[in-house]
Order: sequence, then C-alpha cells, then structure tokens
Amino acid sequence: MQSRLIAYPPDQAAIGRTLAQGESLRVGRGADCDIVIAHPSVSRHHAALVAGQDGCQLRDLRSKNGSFVDGERTETAKLSRACWLRLGDVYCEFDLLDAAQAAARDAGLRARRELATAHTARLDGVEHLDALLDASLRGVLELAQCDRGFVLLGDGDAHPFAVRASLALDPARLSSAAFSGSVGAVNRALDGGHSVVANDIGHDRWLSARASVIAGGLRALVCVPLLDGEQRLGAIYADRTHAGPAITTLDLALLEAFAERASLWLAAHAATRWLDREHAVAQSAPWSRILAAHAEHA
Repeated sequence: MQSRLIAYPPDQAAIGRTLAQGESLRVGRGADCDIVIAHPSVSRHHAALVAGQDGCQLRDLRSKNGSFVDGERTETAKLSRACWLRLGDVYCEFDLLDAAQAAARDAGLRARRELATAHTARLDGVEHLDALLDASLRGVLELAQCDRGFVLLGDGDAHPFAVRASLALDPARLSSAAFSGSVGAVNRALDGGHSVVANDIGHDRWLSARASVIAGGLRALVCVPLLDGEQRLGAIYADRTHAGPAITTLDLALLEAFAERASLWLAAHAATRWLDREHAVAQSAPWSRILAAHAEHA
C-alpha cells in the first residue's frame, strides 16, 4: 500500500508525492522540504508524514497557522483513509493506493511523457505559422486534459498581441465578464513570464478568492507563456469546465517543454511569420480590445 499526497497551492500546479512504507515526507515553505509550498500561510517546516503499512502518521511541526484534517485542527493524526488536509490556507488531498492503482498511475505517467514527445515531434515537421499554432494549441489541450483554449501572439509594438488561433472557444466571447478570470491568468503569465495554473478542488472557502474564475464555470485552467529570452512572444491558454484530474507539476513541466519548442519555431521564423499580417489582423482578436472591454466591466 502506498500513500499519496497532492498539494494545491493557489495559482500553481498541484504538487504530488507518493510514499512507500517506512518513507517520510516533510512539507513546508523551506527549500529543504520534500514538498515546497511557496505560500505565506505555510510555515518553513510545517508538517511531516511518515508512511506505515496501512496509512500515514501526520505530525504538525509547530506551524504558525496549523494543520487540519477534514477541517479539524490537529497536532498529530493517523491517516488511514482518503481525506483532505489543510496546511495554513493550502489544501492537500491524501489517499491510499493499492498495488493495482499504483501500477496504473505509473503507466499513466509513462503514457503522458510519450504523448508529450509525440506532440513535440509534430512541431518539428510544420512549415507554416497557422499549422504551428494549430499543432501547439491541440498539444497543450491534450497534455493539460482541457477542452478549449486559444493562442495569443504578438511581435513588439508593430504587431501587438492578438488571439491568432482558438479551439472550442469563440474569441469574441473573451471580452465578456465571464472570462475575466481567464484574461487575468493570461495577463499574469505575460507580465511575470511564468506559467499560471488554477485547479478547482471543490472547497468553497479556497475558491472564494477566485470568484472571477468560478463565475466562468471553470474547473481548471493553465496559461503558458511563449518566450524568446526576455521577449514575450505570446501565450497558450487552455481550460475545462468539467471535472478532471489536477494539473500537476509534471503536467506543467511537459507543457513548458512543449511551449519552449513552439517558441523556438516562432523565433526561428521571426523574419517571415508576419508576412501575412493583413490576413492575420483580419482573422484575429486584438488583445487590447479584450482588455478594454474588461476595464469597462470593472
């Protein structure tokens, strides 16, 4: 029997770890922890888990904001069934995996790595921008297990950001208030130059901080920037409105490696990718117009 802990830091990929019998795991904000949660409510060394034959022993490490099991604060607790933990303000999902479940999980991880390799290989074979955008968006949707999304692309002041490709999502709808959470996630990814992730874990108190995301009926979203060094070339956004697996740190690593390959293609074709600019402008949704609409909603 293996124990599994999945931490859900706000606006970050979920962090999952498994423990075999006799193994231990320390969770906290400190860089020396086994699961590092960079959240101000989490202590540097917050809690520890030690796996036994039929579960884990949870021990709070004198944390400032406490450790909770299914809503009840505890100093130490035996975890022998699936439950929810809260460390500070960060929720964690605990469960137990038998041999068959552990084998299925390992097979799934291998399959996802192979899928990422296959999608990356497809990018190497494309010759035109439209084909690159379509392949990139479809790859991110499948890797993130999402069902709709878009690609934002720009090239400096002369060619500002615009939605250049989309799947299962009308770019005109992005101007509506229902997509304020999505637009905010894209802006954070562009401004910070790093990926933004939101996972819905069904806890109202936690989700209340993301009212704009929940208003759109979203269950998960991810936005990965397209970067050429310090230059922001654009971003790929994906989300889903149905329940599904968490977007984890492994998923994000695969997505970012895939986006890096797409960025390399864009950088290599910088001299030619805007030759069809008149057609591109006619077919795209300017990001500045979308942002202006959201400024009116605010």
